[in-house]
Amino acid sequence: MSSMSFLIVTLMFQSIVELGKHSRRCPIKIFAFEPYFRMNSETEKPPPKHMNFCRHYFGIMLYLKIHINDGSHVPETSKKSWKAKHAVSSKKRCQRFLEIQCQSFRPAIRVRLNRPVFDQASSIVQGLVEYEVPRVNIPATRQCFQEGCVDAHSFRMSSFRQPSFVAFEPHFPNKFRIRVTDFDFVVTGQLSGTITVILNIPITGNVVVTGRSIGVSALLDLQKTVNDQPYLRFNECKIENGIVSTRVANMGLLTDTINQKFGNVLSGQSKIQLEEAICEHMNRLTQQHFSTRLARIPRSLSAKELLEIIIITNNVKKSGTSPATNFATLVRQKRATTTSDDYYDDIEKTEGKPAKPASNIPIRKINLSRDDVINFFNIERLSHILIDLTLLDAASTSSDFSLGISGNVFSSRSQGSSPYQAPYPFRIPQNTNRRMVEVVVSQYSLNSLLFQAHRTNSLIFHVDSKTPGIGNLLKTSCTIDEIKTVYPNRRLELIIRSAAPPTVTVNTDSMTVSMNGRCIFFLEGTRQKIGVIPFNTVILVNMKTIGGKLTGSVTIQSLDFTPGVDFLGLSVSDLDGLRRTTKSALQNFISSATADGFTLSTASMHSPLRLSHPEVSLLPNALLLQADVDLYRTLYSARKSRKSA
Repeated sequence: MSSMSFLIVTLMFQSIVELGKHSRRCPIKIFAFEPYFRMNSETEKPPPKHMNFCRHYFGIMLYLKIHINDGSHVPETSKKSWKAKHAVSSKKRCQRFLEIQCQSFRPAIRVRLNRPVFDQASSIVQGLVEYEVPRVNIPATRQCFQEGCVDAHSFRMSSFRQPSFVAFEPHFPNKFRIRVTDFDFVVTGQLSGTITVILNIPITGNVVVTGRSIGVSALLDLQKTVNDQPYLRFNECKIENGIVSTRVANMGLLTDTINQKFGNVLSGQSKIQLEEAICEHMNRLTQQHFSTRLARIPRSLSAKELLEIIIITNNVKKSGTSPATNFATLVRQKRATTTSDDYYDDIEKTEGKPAKPASNIPIRKINLSRDDVINFFNIERLSHILIDLTLLDAASTSSDFSLGISGNVFSSRSQGSSPYQAPYPFRIPQNTNRRMVEVVVSQYSLNSLLFQAHRTNSLIFHVDSKTPGIGNLLKTSCTIDEIKTVYPNRRLELIIRSAAPPTVTVNTDSMTVSMNGRCIFFLEGTRQKIGVIPFNTVILVNMKTIGGKLTGSVTIQSLDFTPGVDFLGLSVSDLDGLRRTTKSALQNFISSATADGFTLSTASMHSPLRLSHPEVSLLPNALLLQADVDLYRTLYSARKSRKSA
């Protein structure tokens, strides 16, 4: 081995060893390639991704430095420039590269298909078997003996008894199994040929193949194409039980002789031929009815579609009066009677405690329409933020089938990876209230989504006079004296944007959201900026699904104005009354807006899956989405709609 090759191998080995010592454990053995070996084994495909990874590893991490130090043709200035740019040691750069690659092989989303999914699948397969097996195409064949050759052709299924049991079920460790049990059939065909018994004798007649109490079993696994599209692959298929017997008829004096002498051979050959024909037919049906539908599952899901599930799809007429409107009335009442210089202190004497409205002012809940939500935050801004649904691994038990999905979040507008660590190990927790499909989204994916939304400037919120419950508070006459004096009888418009990536910490039935942001004040309808107030806030969200509604509470635990205020020359301490009143008004508004919960709906989801009864719940470090699925409509409704179109 040359000294150069030895150096390359040594550096690579040291990098792997150091990664194992100092980095978080990679869940996949040997460069995190186990899923790809498992998914792509025994298939003829282009080089798997781990080969491209190794080449990339050598190209980026090793070759450049060796080349720049070894090549005498490289100018000295270029060497110095390169070394200054890549001052980090090769070892550390290799470790970081391997960590990033390890991240991409760690599933951050888990999907579990439970027993009712397979009950529906079994019903669909049973219908296919009952309809298609009698129409199975058995190819012509030639049987040769010492005495001559006979061609059997023109086969047809003349009799068929439906199977007593058909199942499509999970099979350990990561496969599916189709079982068709206890069916009978009679297949007839025609014979022609020549045998030699002293003289050449032409043969014509019929062949009858009879099957009694036949069982067929097939094993399948989930594979991916080079374009990461999933499909089902047949691993094994065979006739397991029953008796297959073959006899000839209508051959005159030779009929009994042939049946006695060649009956067993004919029966064995017929069983093999029928096994091939039935299994090939089942494989074709599987590809036609399942794999083609699997290919329609999107390889990514936009954050917009994910959020639409928790937004009320039907517009609801807004209430004419809201708690925030009543709060504004209370402000005006207080301002008319108080003698204090700071009206906000008079309204709210205790930190975090909302002022009590007057007894003669009724409290009404706020009903938000979809237009209200979009005016506050246009979810179309999140259309370019995509969650990667690439399949990474699979596992099954006797009652369910689980999939590991990438869950990485990226933007179609910019490049860059999440700074957070994907969880490992990441498993689906125990759940006593299972729907047909469970999807567990890790905290990593949620924080990565917020990170990408921040870095692409997508977290922008808008508040103006049209915002229910808050709009009436944006009159300059309701704010501090400095604004009222400079801009009398005007309305304010607020643009709120993130100043750093928000973070989410998820626990059982609750999650905490932390956000640093900037609130920019404008005169409504103009581009005239009045000021900017930076802030940080911590919000506690408690929620669970009850009766098809997402219910719970939202509590603003803290809202602080931070240094960097540029607001009419006022300081952070000068704005403390505004801060406390704003917090109180927002809490009052949020509590009223969420009091009735949110109706969960899948009607607006652009998904090939036909889901119903969705549920959302919070688990430690994860978000659990559950739903029932109509498998028949999922597989066949889209096809019908395309035909009708």
